[in-house]
Amino acid sequence: MNEDYGYQVRRLETQAGGMESELRALRSKLEEAEDLEHELHRVRDDLRSFEDDLGTVRGELSELDDDVRSDIRDTEQALKRLTGRVQALEAHLLAAGGAPLADLDTVDPQWKQLAQSAARGWNARSGLLTEYQRDAHRLKARQYEAALAERDEHRDKVMQAAGILASTPRSSREFKQAATDFAVSRPLAEKHDQRARKLADTAESAQAALDQDDALRKTKTSLIEQGEKAERKLNWLLRGRLADAIRDRAVLPMWFVTALGPVPPARKTQEWMELAAQVLAYRVTYEITDQVVALGAKPGTYVQRRTEWHRELTEGLRRW
Repeated sequence: MNEDYGYQVRRLETQAGGMESELRALRSKLEEAEDLEHELHRVRDDLRSFEDDLGTVRGELSELDDDVRSDIRDTEQALKRLTGRVQALEAHLLAAGGAPLADLDTVDPQWKQLAQSAARGWNARSGLLTEYQRDAHRLKARQYEAALAERDEHRDKVMQAAGILASTPRSSREFKQAATDFAVSRPLAEKHDQRARKLADTAESAQAALDQDDALRKTKTSLIEQGEKAERKLNWLLRGRLADAIRDRAVLPMWFVTALGPVPPARKTQEWMELAAQVLAYRVTYEITDQVVALGAKPGTYVQRRTEWHRELTEGLRRW
């Protein structure tokens, strides 16, 4: 009994010693964890401090960006004012030196007739569907036709399968395949039939719109072609008048200089000439006589061609 008791005591002592070792190891890990937690708190504090500093820097950058943008706007405005004064001085010097004055405001009767013909052609063309609208209508018609084609294809398969089912033994391979085809094609035929029914009204309206547009195009073709021809000729004449003035170093009107400058730019000269001719055409078409503002006052009420043309020219003039 004493030997057994001593053995048990030694075993317990051994276990106790192992547990003490594990406890020391756990305490060591706990201390490390506490150190890590302390380090984590420090890192978090540093991170918050960094975020605060970053927010301050961002605020300063935002203020600096606003200041820079404001300075740029001020510089651009000052440059525009300086450019205007230089252009005015150039005009006075040219006039004092005997330079001719460019006459871009006297409207030749032929110009007015061409402008009226161009306007009639534009109005005729504006009553027609655009290519985008025609494509949209065509798509609706094609979707309906595709649904009908799918429906008819599956109906044919149903009819073929039904014929085989009625004429072949149930145990044959043909009968089994026909049964499968019938089961698959019948719901598909119904599905596409329902889709075609839903698309029918829309497709009918789309086709009617296309037919009406085709009929209008036939009646207005001549008017549109005459208008396009008149527009090309008017632009050609106006470009010629402007080119002559530039060639003769004539002093251009103030409304022209304000919008496009006193001379063509060295780069994108062709683009500049085309825009200038369009501005002249606009003035001729709507009898603009304002000597300061190139396009005159903005249209007070919406008139499709004039309002859209005024907007396009205004945007184009911003580039110069």
